[in-house]
Amino acid sequence: MVSRFTSSRFTFIVLIVLGTALLTVGLAKDYLDTQVQQLDAGSWMLDVVILRGACHAALAAVAQDRPLTSNLHSPPTATTTPTAVPPTPTTAFSPAPSVISPTPTATPSPTSTPTAIPLPTYTPTPSPTYTPTPSRPPPATAPPDRIVIPAIGLDAPVVPVGWTVTDEGPVWEVADYAAGWHNTSAYPGHVGNTVLSGHHNIEGRVFRYLIDVEPDNEVILYVGEVTYHYVVTEKHLLQEKGMPQEVRRSNAQWIAPTDDERVTLVTCWPYTSNTHRLIVVAKPVWKLEIGG
Repeated sequence: MVSRFTSSRFTFIVLIVLGTALLTVGLAKDYLDTQVQQLDAGSWMLDVVILRGACHAALAAVAQDRPLTSNLHSPPTATTTPTAVPPTPTTAFSPAPSVISPTPTATPSPTSTPTAIPLPTYTPTPSPTYTPTPSRPPPATAPPDRIVIPAIGLDAPVVPVGWTVTDEGPVWEVADYAAGWHNTSAYPGHVGNTVLSGHHNIEGRVFRYLIDVEPDNEVILYVGEVTYHYVVTEKHLLQEKGMPQEVRRSNAQWIAPTDDERVTLVTCWPYTSNTHRLIVVAKPVWKLEIGG
């Protein structure tokens, strides 16, 4: 009898609490509608939170069958009893020995020194020297009028000379202050012997240094503006004074006509006594260059 009365009482209390909660929720709804119109967004949001907390607290109390406590400003705090966790056995920790590996030292790689590669040197090939084909000047139509021998600094006029007959035979005249062209000798450029004589110690001494001429020296004869070039090929000193007639005739052959083209220069020697004849023979350049 007592147990039944207790159960009916509990049911009645639950219904009262539930009705109270529903009533509270309804009132809260009306209250919220009113507050939305009057309060700003910040105020009514705070009240909504408080009321929601009160509702949750009431419902939780009914469900757990415990007295309802209401705190409109402090939401209920759930108290959780910690469960004892058995202690984890502690294992003694022995630190592993630290092995410090030496940091490898970077071995510098040998510096590569580039080997200079010499650039090919350009050696210009000299252009072949143009050697003009020796040309033979035209045969002269007049005797030479000038003689030049660069090696001894000679540059003198040339004039025709003849010969005279003496007790010793014909003797060629010698020009003063000029070289004398023997008027029976050949013109330059013609086959034959072109003979020129001159003093070496008196009357202009045009052949003063003829003794210093050497083979390969150049002799140039002028006929007007035309030049005839010769190269010295022979030089002879012939004793004249005190020699027999046969020797003197033999010496005279150097000024006789020839069957080749040449120039023969004649003077006396030495400077103080004239006992010898100096003979210089020159051949045409053009003929020597072609092997003539």
